Amino acid sequence: MNANFIIVHDCETGGLDPDENPITQYAAVILDPLTLDEVDRYETYVQPYCDLEIDPQAIATTQVEMSDIKRGIPLDQFVKEVTFLYKSYQLKHTAKGAGRLISVGHNIQFDHGFLEYALGVKDINFWDYIMPNFIDTMTLAQLTWEKAFPKEKINLSNCVKIAKLDLTDAHGAMNDVEATADLFRYFTNKLRKRGSFLDQDDDKPLKKKEFFEFRCGQK
Repeated sequence: MNANFIIVHDCETGGLDPDENPITQYAAVILDPLTLDEVDRYETYVQPYCDLEIDPQAIATTQVEMSDIKRGIPLDQFVKEVTFLYKSYQLKHTAKGAGRLISVGHNIQFDHGFLEYALGVKDINFWDYIMPNFIDTMTLAQLTWEKAFPKEKINLSNCVKIAKLDLTDAHGAMNDVEATADLFRYFTNKLRKRGSFLDQDDDKPLKKKEFFEFRCGQK
């Protein structure tokens, strides 16, 4: 195995600013880079930390209850557990950092900001575990459907509907992660069949390389 493992993950948060609002819930699944099958998963609620504010509007939007947040784990434990998860699936490479996980999410840069802050509180660099060249399913959706659905918001719920996938309880972290993983598989399978996901007919014969792996930062 020399292709980087994939992590599909999502944060529910107490607001929109990682410097002002904490992570309230986190979920992740690890995917085999070749088959895209799930090989591990993790989810937890996180107790408030660093006196950051939880906006009541965020609670209403994410549907995470304060009772769930209060019974979550403290930041020390959260950082310990997620870094253990990340490290468990890092590959050994001669090039420094080449075996880091490939991050996948819907508007994933939003989640990166919150994870960077949370791990940074404990003097841990998030990017020691995660490749900087991430995959955003929102970008893939915009490239694929922006012209066909100009009035649609390219949020996860709408993308799942367009792709004819399933999403229940939108904004629950693990539900969003599972839906994003399915959306990622949808786009990846198109790429593997066609070499492009733009306006392709999946019934036509293969024209390009039938398969590709996720390889990042190797010598």
